[in-house]
Amino acid sequence: MRKNPERLQALKSLALLDTAAEVAYDDLTRTLAKAFDVPIAMVSLLDADRDWFKSCIGVSLTESPAETSFCEILFHCEDDFLVIPDTTADAQFADHPLVVNAPFIRFYASARLAFDGHTVGTLCIYDVKAKQVSAEQLEILGAMRLAAMETLARRARGV
Repeated sequence: MRKNPERLQALKSLALLDTAAEVAYDDLTRTLAKAFDVPIAMVSLLDADRDWFKSCIGVSLTESPAETSFCEILFHCEDDFLVIPDTTADAQFADHPLVVNAPFIRFYASARLAFDGHTVGTLCIYDVKAKQVSAEQLEILGAMRLAAMETLARRARGV
């Protein structure tokens, strides 16, 4: 799924990979970090071999290899939202290198960002503490997802 040519073309048509920071995306990550009280929030674009962070709070990286991607899971599930309250108790993540080693991620949640019918990225949040999320927080994640996808679509239209 990650290397699907049609999906990669949709991603490239956004003309966002390896671009400078933009206020619209930084506002999304700041809002998510605050709403969920987490130290790490990202707008992540899923390229062929990497997750590239259009906006990132809480870590100084601008990208990570596909091999360590938490967001990879969205290529293999139908849900647009994923919440893992405790990564150590989840079979899909318990052995993940970023769970068993620093930074010892314990909580992960993400929302699929789609464009032109393809998964092009995620809004994702992480914490080093396990946590539960409220219905209100899930509503916020949904609203932020829609805002992010509208921002992506405006970019593709050149607006």
